[in-house]
Amino acid sequence: MPQPSRLVWRSDLGWSSYSPAADADPKQGLVIHYDSADQNLANKSHSACIDYWNATRDYHVNSNGWVDIGYSFLACAHGYVIEGRGPFKQQAAQRGANDTHYSATLALGPNDPIPDEQVRAVRELRAWLMEPDTSISGDVYGHRDFNSTSCPGDAAYRMVRDGTFTKNPGDDIPDDGGGGGGGGGGDAPDWPGTYLSQPPVEHSAACETWQDRMRERGWVDSDGRELTVDGWYGPESERVCSLFQSQKGLAVDGIVGPNTWDATWEAPVT
Repeated sequence: MPQPSRLVWRSDLGWSSYSPAADADPKQGLVIHYDSADQNLANKSHSACIDYWNATRDYHVNSNGWVDIGYSFLACAHGYVIEGRGPFKQQAAQRGANDTHYSATLALGPNDPIPDEQVRAVRELRAWLMEPDTSISGDVYGHRDFNSTSCPGDAAYRMVRDGTFTKNPGDDIPDDGGGGGGGGGGDAPDWPGTYLSQPPVEHSAACETWQDRMRERGWVDSDGRELTVDGWYGPESERVCSLFQSQKGLAVDGIVGPNTWDATWEAPVT
């Protein structure tokens, strides 16, 4: 496999050609990351991805005190692979696996879309790193496989688990972005487009639908009684939501957004 079709070297950004990070020989695969905050880069020009990458390096070096940007690569929303620390360098991306695995961030948050071009960029990066000169394992992991974190977000992690990122670059990409989480009882209904949160305590049909599903999953109130389904998203609903998010490795904020909504139906019942 040749190098990625849209490869941007660090020297193209005005950085030194080689990272000052310690040498390493990461053979055991590629780890996918995200930013944790929505960036909306898919709806901006590619120059915004370059700006993001420069700003990330500045933060990692000047705020964290690291020798360089933490990641090996960025696979951006426009299909570019942008070099970070690059090949044969130790990263600062996933504790316990920084010298055994490469890292690639998608630079997106939990609600950002993952365009087909971005999926293909990850596939091209993986295939390139499997060439004899670098020879990594073809395995792809999520950051949460190594550390206690919501990274790389639920949508990207589903793609990690169902093999979307390990297919050949030219293979079709499922319309649903890689499928569901399995074992949760079926596909989630469309997210209503409104975040369920409190205060203020508000009533909605979406809240009633969510509460009913949580009761089906076996969730109870703080007194151990069957969860009330009344459409009012109050402190009890927020408590259940936060516990569910913690159990499923989601960002714990007590708010039912699109990722928590989907997990309510698709995540395994445990």
